[in-house]
Amino acid sequence: MKHRWPRSLHSQVEAIFHSIRSFREAKTDNASGLRSFGSWKTYKYEAHRFAAFMIGNGQTSILDVASVHDNMAVHLEKLLVHYAEKKRSRQTMETILSALGKFEYAINRYIEIHALDIPRLNTEQLRMEFYAISRKLLRKSSKLFDNRAYPDPVRLIAAINNGTFQLQASIQYEGGLRAEGVGAPANRRMKNPLTLEGLCGIGNDPVTGNQVGIVSSKEKGGKITEHYISTQTYQRLLGYIMNHGTLESDYNSYVEAINQAAQKTGQYARGRGSHGLKHNFAQERYLECINYGMSHEQALQQTSLETSHFRLRETLTYTRG
Repeated sequence: MKHRWPRSLHSQVEAIFHSIRSFREAKTDNASGLRSFGSWKTYKYEAHRFAAFMIGNGQTSILDVASVHDNMAVHLEKLLVHYAEKKRSRQTMETILSALGKFEYAINRYIEIHALDIPRLNTEQLRMEFYAISRKLLRKSSKLFDNRAYPDPVRLIAAINNGTFQLQASIQYEGGLRAEGVGAPANRRMKNPLTLEGLCGIGNDPVTGNQVGIVSSKEKGGKITEHYISTQTYQRLLGYIMNHGTLESDYNSYVEAINQAAQKTGQYARGRGSHGLKHNFAQERYLECINYGMSHEQALQQTSLETSHFRLRETLTYTRG
């Protein structure tokens, strides 16, 4: 069948994004498709904004990959200068870079599906360059305080006197679990202890390749996720469960212990609580993924999986600094 290509750049954007729409599909069926409606709206908005920029430059097709690459470089340069002048957060720029990465994937997926004799678009190096520049020029956040992560989580955990609470905090910080994932659900009617069944042994970290302890937990929405913690903490957890049967505690008592340690170490801020440790994990894990060669989108996706979110937009709230 003859390939029909829309004349309007905005219609072209709709055509390529249709090829990666994966609502209600499992990740195993379509690993890179868009399954979140929120991400779908955000990414398409940025793609259409870029299309409008290309139209202003007299371009007629987003399948002209050389022009797309050159226009994207100019587009990102203008956005970066504008955001620097307006003192916008780098989180905004990172969202745009992530959206344009998905735009690239959509174009290449469209070319593949229709077997078009067209070179693939490759803007990863360009986007990573702007990501690095944005971290130097743009402030972490457009707000005075919008970071629930603790400045020194290791010192915080060391200041927790109760052994059970300290172990739970260590697992949250190292593995990205929620409080309910370490046996301290906020809902008192809910029981979700960590047991031997959730201990999956020693394996290799999927990012670094280093040996880690693997813990499986059921958290929000009943999602079961594997989390990676240090082998030392894993052995502590194993020993604790062998002695006590389970790892669990009262949520309010656990959070109070964290708050007391935060006050003792000068890190207390209302709203941080145990969830601040999850923010610490996400920010550090994201940067670790970047340092091991992952792209911005790949790092967000990996961090999403390990924080039991599975949607990039949700993870952005954790990785912002």
